[in-house]
Amino acid sequence: SRARRKNHFSTPEITMKIDFPAVPRGPRSYVLLDLESAVLDDTAHRRYQRMERWAPNDGALPSRRGYTRGEDPLQTPRWIFQTITTASLMIMTEHVEGGVEVVRFVTYSAPEQDEHAVLSGILSVLADAPADAELVTWGGAMHDVPLLVAGCMRHGLTLPGGWKWLAFGGGNGARHLDLARIMTGGFRMKPIHMAEVLAAMDLPGKLTAPPFALARLIYAERWEEVSQACEVDVLSTSLLLARWRQLHDPRVDPGVVEDRILRQVIELMPNRGYADELRARRSARFAAQVTSAAIEAKTLAPGL
Repeated sequence: SRARRKNHFSTPEITMKIDFPAVPRGPRSYVLLDLESAVLDDTAHRRYQRMERWAPNDGALPSRRGYTRGEDPLQTPRWIFQTITTASLMIMTEHVEGGVEVVRFVTYSAPEQDEHAVLSGILSVLADAPADAELVTWGGAMHDVPLLVAGCMRHGLTLPGGWKWLAFGGGNGARHLDLARIMTGGFRMKPIHMAEVLAAMDLPGKLTAPPFALARLIYAERWEEVSQACEVDVLSTSLLLARWRQLHDPRVDPGVVEDRILRQVIELMPNRGYADELRARRSARFAAQVTSAAIEAKTLAPGL
C-alpha cells in the first residue's frame, strides 16, 4: 500500500529558465533644463485671499500666529503664483567612444514669448528629443518640474509622448537626473547652491548675474540678461553632468569633455555676453596643458 501511495503522486516537471543578457544600451541622450520665474500677476493671489476671507492690513500683523511676513502666504505669494518667463534647454548626446555632442541649445523668453509660448517651446523640444533622453536639472525636482507641471495644467497643455511621467512629479530615477539630489544624498544632507559646487570643482558659473539678482532683472524686464543667466545655468549643469559621467565612464577625460562643451556652446552662442569668458577659460586651460607637457618632457627626456 505504501508503494501504491508513493506512485500516486506524479513527479513535478522541472523547467529551466534561461535569462538572456539584455541588449547593451546605446549612447545616452540628455535634455538639460532651467527655468526662471517670478510673481508677475497678482490676480490669482487675490483670488486666494478672497477664498481665505482675508483683507490686507497695515502689514504689521501676520495672518496666522507665528508667521513672519515673508512666510505668510496671504501676504507673500508662494511659488504656485509665479509666472515662467524664461526657459533654456540643451540637448546633449554621447558618442560611442565616450565623448559628447551639444546637439541643440535654445532659449524661450519674454518679451517675445509669454508663459504659454515658453511652455509650448519646452514641450516641442521634449517631443523632438531622442526617445530615451533623460532630463537633467539642478534642483529640478523641487523647482523646475513642479513649475512646468503647474504651468501646463494652468494653460491646458499636454505633455508629449514619452514624457508623461513628468505629470507624477518628475521622480523617475531612470529618466530624471537631478544633480542637486545626487550631491545631497537624496536631499538628506543640507541643501547647497549650485554655485558652491561649481566653485568647489573649479567650473564656470553665474557669469552674467548673481542668483539673487534674477527676480530684480525680471521685474525690470531686462530680458536679455535673464536669458543669458538662464543659459549659463544650463551650461554649468552640463559641466557638472560631465563630471558625474566620469564616475562610471572613464573613457574620456572630463577636461576634454568640458572643452568640447565650451567650444560648441561658443559656436552656438557666439555673441552672448558670456562667450568671451568661455573663450578665455579655454585659452587658459590650453596654456596650462602646454606648460605641464613642457615640464614633463623636460623631466622625462632632459636631453631633448
